Amino acid sequence: MAMTLGGVNPGLSQLNRNSLATQKTSQILATGSNRPSAAYGASEYAIAARLTSNIRGTTQSIQNTQNISSMFKIAAGATNNTIQALSSIKENLINAANDTNGSVDRQALQKNIDNTVRQINLNAQTEYNGKRLLDGTAEDVTLAGIDGYENYHLGDLRSEALGLTDSDGNVTINANDPEASLAIVDQAITTAQNSLDSTQFMQDYVTEGVSLNEALDQATTQGAQLQRMEFQEANYTTMEENQLSALSNMDDADMAKQITNLRNQQTLEQTALFATRMFNQNRANILSLLQ
Repeated sequence: MAMTLGGVNPGLSQLNRNSLATQKTSQILATGSNRPSAAYGASEYAIAARLTSNIRGTTQSIQNTQNISSMFKIAAGATNNTIQALSSIKENLINAANDTNGSVDRQALQKNIDNTVRQINLNAQTEYNGKRLLDGTAEDVTLAGIDGYENYHLGDLRSEALGLTDSDGNVTINANDPEASLAIVDQAITTAQNSLDSTQFMQDYVTEGVSLNEALDQATTQGAQLQRMEFQEANYTTMEENQLSALSNMDDADMAKQITNLRNQQTLEQTALFATRMFNQNRANILSLLQ
């Protein structure tokens, strides 16, 4: 009776299954994700990918808010300097109104005022990332976030916009006419009105322009907007934390469990490999006996 050698190596299919399982577990360990691709679960993978996209958008929203906040802080610093400069002009004007000052004294005060007005213009040219903040060219700044767009106002604090210079750049503040000049610098502040004898004269200049009040209004607006951005950043941060938590619960791999699985799969793979070798060796031995 003839002898037939054949059959399928029973360890080979087991070896292939174990090798595939080892590769999948290794990929999970490498990525830290239970679903590194759609092959691990199409619907769960799609949900995780969408969450990841939202998290990246929220993270960028936080970064945008922080950048805009940094820009506003620079603008707020320049605005505060302008307010201090206007207060200095006011101080010089009140000094000039004192009859103990002669013409030479008032000329010196006028020089101080002129230099301070130039400083105010320099403050208005303050830049962030090459963008001027307070010269009227960036009055509205757009903050882009995952939940939409929001505009913030910076304002125009040039000396002309404040009424301190005319359209030709000439200083309108005159130390020899302090009452009228004080009306431009501080047109609605009670303390400034009380510092002069002729308060009605100041009231006549209420419509002549804006200065300290305008600067204070811009500073107040900037402060309120900075506070809004801080709240917005906190909201984005909370949103990001919740999204990360949801993604973690759904997609994060249990590393200890996966390492245990990998060790078991490697052991089974080695066992299947040994069985495959033994099967092949037995066939070789039988063939050698038949020769």
